[in-house]
Amino acid sequence: MQLQTACELQAQAIQKRISLPTNCLIIAPYVLIGDYEVSTLDALYRKAIQPTEYALNVSYFDTKPDQPVTIVALSSQERYQQVARDLDQRQTGSYYGYFMADELRIVLNLTTGSGTLGHELTHALAEVDYPDMPEWFDEGLASLHEQCEFSDQGNRLLGTTNWRVQILLSALERNQLPPLNDLVVQARIRTDREALTYAYARCFCLYLQQKNLLSPFYRKLRTNQASDPTGRLTLCQILNVDDLSAVDAEFREWLGSCRRNTGSL
Repeated sequence: MQLQTACELQAQAIQKRISLPTNCLIIAPYVLIGDYEVSTLDALYRKAIQPTEYALNVSYFDTKPDQPVTIVALSSQERYQQVARDLDQRQTGSYYGYFMADELRIVLNLTTGSGTLGHELTHALAEVDYPDMPEWFDEGLASLHEQCEFSDQGNRLLGTTNWRVQILLSALERNQLPPLNDLVVQARIRTDREALTYAYARCFCLYLQQKNLLSPFYRKLRTNQASDPTGRLTLCQILNVDDLSAVDAEFREWLGSCRRNTGSL
C-alpha cells in the first residue's frame, strides 16, 4: 500500500509539471504517463515493459523497485521536447529518450520504437539493483537492449548488431580504436568520445553475451563492486586472462566477423 500511495503522489506531481494534457496508469511500481489513451498505456505495459522487465530480471537484476518508476511516453518529437523542457529544462537535441536517476524517471518519444524504452528501462532497473555500476558497463548494457530480441523461451533478451557497430568498425579501420583496458578503466565517459565509447561498450557487451559471459559478469561484478569499481579485475577473472590486452586481438577479430556478417563498410 505504501508503494501504491507513493506512485499516486508521484503521478500527481509529475502531471502538474507537464504543460500538455496527459493520462496516467499506475501498475506499481510503474507510473505510466503520456499523451495517449489509458488503453495504449496499458498495452505498453503488457506488451513491452512487463516482458522486458521479466527477461532483464532473469539475467541480471535481483532487487525489485520499492519506489515509483515513472515512464513518460510522448507521441511526437515535438511533444517529447516540450515535456523535456517542462520537467528538466532540457534541450534534448536528437536524442529520443533519457533517464533521470534521482527520480527513477524515463522520458521518451514512443514513436521511435521500443528500442529507446529497452535502453532506458535497463538504466532504471539497474539503478535499483546496482547503482554503483561502472558507467561504461551501464551504458553498454543499456545500449545492448536498444536492439534485441527475446529468446525462444521468452525469458532472456538477446542483443543483436545495430548501427553502433559501424562507429566501431570505422575506428578500427582508421587504427583509432583504443585498447579494451582504456574503455574499462575510465571513471566517466568523455563527452567528446561519447559516440565511440557507447559503441565500444555495447559491442563488448554483445561479445560477452555471445560467449555466455554477460550475465555472469554482471552478477560477479555486482558482488565485487567494492574491490573492483571499474570491472577490470572481474573481467580478467571471468575471461581467464592476466591482462585485458590478451583479449584485444580476439575482440578485434570478432569485430571483423561483424563486418563480414553484416556486409558493413
